[in-house]
This record gives sequence, structure tokens and C-alpha cells, in this order.
Amino acid sequence: MHHRNRQWLSQLTITILQLAISFSAPRAVAAEVIDRVLAVVAGQVIMLSDVTAARDLGLVKPGDPQGDPIGAVLSKLIDRELILAQVDRYSPPEPGAEAIDREVQNVRARLAQPDDFAAALSRSGIDEQHLRDILREDLRIREYEDERFTVPAPGDVELGRYYREHPQMFMRDRQPMSFEDARAEIARVLIEEQRSALIAGWVAGLRRRADIVDLYSAGRK
Repeated sequence: MHHRNRQWLSQLTITILQLAISFSAPRAVAAEVIDRVLAVVAGQVIMLSDVTAARDLGLVKPGDPQGDPIGAVLSKLIDRELILAQVDRYSPPEPGAEAIDREVQNVRARLAQPDDFAAALSRSGIDEQHLRDILREDLRIREYEDERFTVPAPGDVELGRYYREHPQMFMRDRQPMSFEDARAEIARVLIEEQRSALIAGWVAGLRRRADIVDLYSAGRK
């Protein structure tokens, strides 16, 4: 996520850089973690340290625990870069310092111990100011998506159908909630699902049109 000030690099340059890092790594220091380029998205570089920061600080939702954790986080960061390119075109309002402060506190709260925050920053090679920059961009993305992807309130027929098809989702004290008690929650879940589907389709279109060099996935084939 060290992206806004990165130099635009060609695929050939990135490939050469990747090879240079691989061959220059001291074999005797096997435990040392060396940063490397994992992907280039429309000229923006995503590093291993970006993935480490996003994973350890909980900046993206974790994927399948049985899958490839690096690949799962990288895929989300690729999507994030594509979205940021669109956000930068439309320049939504800048979040205030207080909003960013709250996001930093949310990151801290996700970690089990107070010292885990500093340790996670150290592992990924970023400081708190860099984290604030990342969270600022996340808030801008949220503002943009809230503005662009609005879903009309579902009607009673749609709410009732969803309630009947997903009874296990609306429980209280291990007992099914009545439709009237669950109405607001049903509407919230339905709107969020429909909105997520709209965003997923939009991002899929961005991927089809974008210039993406995924060195990580290519190296695993």
C-alpha cells in the first residue's frame, strides 16, 4: 500500500527487480524476511510488506483459513488499488482527523495485546503515520462506495421471503425471532448483500479492463 508516491514501472522492470531480489538473497540467512514485489496494478506496486501489514493489522477481511493467506490478501489489495484509481478520479470529501483516529483505535482494538500493535507495524516496516494514510484511503473508498452504490429499501414481500429462506440468521437467545422483531435486521442484511453484489460486479469489470501483473500467482504455477 505504499502506492501514491510509487514510480510507475513496466512489467519488464518489475520482473527484473523480482529476479534480482531472488538471486541476491543470502542463502545462509534463511529466516530473514526480504520484501519483494508481488503485483503491479495499473503501474502501482504491491509489496510483500503491504500484504503483511494488511493481514497482521486486520485491514482486510481474512479469507479461507485453509487457503493461501498471502494470495487471498493480495487479491483484496489488487481490488483495493483498482478502486482507489476510481476514487482518485472523483475525489470524494477528505475524512477528518477524528475519523482517522477512530479507525486507528479500531485497528488497535482488533489486536489481543497492546504490544501487538507496535509489533505488527514493525513486521511490515510501516509506522503509525503510514497506517493513518492507509486508513484515510479506506475511508475515502467507503465514502465513494456509499455515494455510488445505493440500494432501495426492500419491500415486505422481499423481506418475508428472505426471512423464510434464512430463519437461522435471525435468532435471539437461541430462539427464532418473529418477523416483526427481525424486520430491521432483515432489511439491513438484504441491503448489504445486494450492495456487496453490485460492488463485486463493478470490481470484476475493473479487473477485466486493468493492466495487472500478478508475480506472486505466476510464481506459484
